[in-house]
Amino acid sequence: MRLTVGVTTVLPQWELLLGQIGLPMERVVSDQAIPPDRYAVIIVTQGGGPSEKESLLHYVKQGGSLLTEADAAHWLFGIRTIQGYVSYVATAGDPIFDAVLPGFVDASVRIPHSASHLQSDSGRKLVRVLHEGRGSVIILPSLLSSTVLDSKVRRRNFPSRGPLLPSERVSRRSKQTIRETIQGSLEYLYMKRGLPFVSLWPFPDGARTLFNFRIDTDFASRENVNNLYELCDKREVPATWFLEVHSSRKWLARFGEMENQEMGVHCYRHRIFPDFVRNERDINRAVRMLNDLRIRPSGYAAPFGEWNVPLAKALEHHGFYYSSEFCLDYDNLPFNPYLGDRFTSVLQVPIHPIATSRLRNAHHSPEDMKIYFEDLIQTCIIHHLPVFVYDHPSNADLKTVNWLFSTIRRRQLSRVSLAEYARWWKKRSNLKWTADWDSGNLTVECPFPDSSICLYLRNSTTKWATVKIKDEIDLDTVAWKKDKKAKTVRTPMRNLASWNRKMTMNDILHFYWKLRY
Repeated sequence: MRLTVGVTTVLPQWELLLGQIGLPMERVVSDQAIPPDRYAVIIVTQGGGPSEKESLLHYVKQGGSLLTEADAAHWLFGIRTIQGYVSYVATAGDPIFDAVLPGFVDASVRIPHSASHLQSDSGRKLVRVLHEGRGSVIILPSLLSSTVLDSKVRRRNFPSRGPLLPSERVSRRSKQTIRETIQGSLEYLYMKRGLPFVSLWPFPDGARTLFNFRIDTDFASRENVNNLYELCDKREVPATWFLEVHSSRKWLARFGEMENQEMGVHCYRHRIFPDFVRNERDINRAVRMLNDLRIRPSGYAAPFGEWNVPLAKALEHHGFYYSSEFCLDYDNLPFNPYLGDRFTSVLQVPIHPIATSRLRNAHHSPEDMKIYFEDLIQTCIIHHLPVFVYDHPSNADLKTVNWLFSTIRRRQLSRVSLAEYARWWKKRSNLKWTADWDSGNLTVECPFPDSSICLYLRNSTTKWATVKIKDEIDLDTVAWKKDKKAKTVRTPMRNLASWNRKMTMNDILHFYWKLRY
């Protein structure tokens, strides 16, 4: 039994999502009979002709599993759909999606009739489970998968136990929630067939998570920079610095003197533009000044965390390896953004967008900040996310940052630069492998394995493991782990979705600073 995922038409959103999840994927030739053991799951991405429909129905009735969205389900099964707007999804207590991080969808979708899973803000359920013959089908709302290609921005509140909720302008959609919803659907369909779910683990050497401290140097004084660097050096944190070059041009050489730190480009002047020419000109000026000092940046992070297609093309033009913009995505796994006609070669590495200054703006005391970051670390570990946080030398709370570094060390979390992780992720993305399941035996074919890349296994709704890639894996000898629930009280989604005067004021200040610079 092959554990490969079949896809009827490989649309950009599915290529992106399956790459993040780390599953072997193959395009389905569906005008011929499909044996149920050829694919663990087939993702039906859009409707087709009569022979394709007949082939897919035969596959599922013989015991196969299908994952699809409402419009394709209407073509395949005649399922009626309902138009509805979904602000956010709440997942607690759902028998399939309980492990999914709740988040914003912010889209008008078509919902399958008689849906019974994944509750929206209106109380309406969004996902339908269908049993057809000996097989199973999960039907998601139409257009749900395509929301991961969106690049629109909105100010969002973030969960906190402090006096006010911190907010930031970020991607308007919680793409991590969309990815987890799709992965949860696939895991359910695998296990419904009695198959183990096997994908690539998102961290090198089976690490439970990774930590990076990203620093954007906006208008920082030399003293501010030195103070933060001394803290990173003392705590042995390989931070990633994104340099705003103009304000530090007289002492830019200081960054080249720092040891065990990564240097990237933030900008020459603190702005991005809606066209290629001006973006390229700003990047070029910053890169030339850094190169003159023998600083060779491979990463970029845009001012205000913003992203657009002309900027992405300017980054490609300069050969950047990766970039990091929380207005495109945050708290998620890396991916190559889609530019409308192709994927960019510049990897996107999402981070957590709330700095200590944002917490201070939300009236958080130092103790509140510590609780906030403890909750963040716990959430990232449970949801298999990197702990990538950021700050600015000009207004960082150094005592809280020092505490954070000590906590990361005490919890023995691996510390990396963003460039290190980006390079490893590209190795993961390029790995070719397949897995087969036969009478309880798992065999893996991987012509060029990398010792740092591990498999993620799940054989039940509560147990999972990571293992090194090898030809045969005996699941009876695997060290299974049990899923953990977050011990923290999570802010209800209705509170996160509520707009308040503080958010309005922060937006006004945001646009003021953009105009000023």
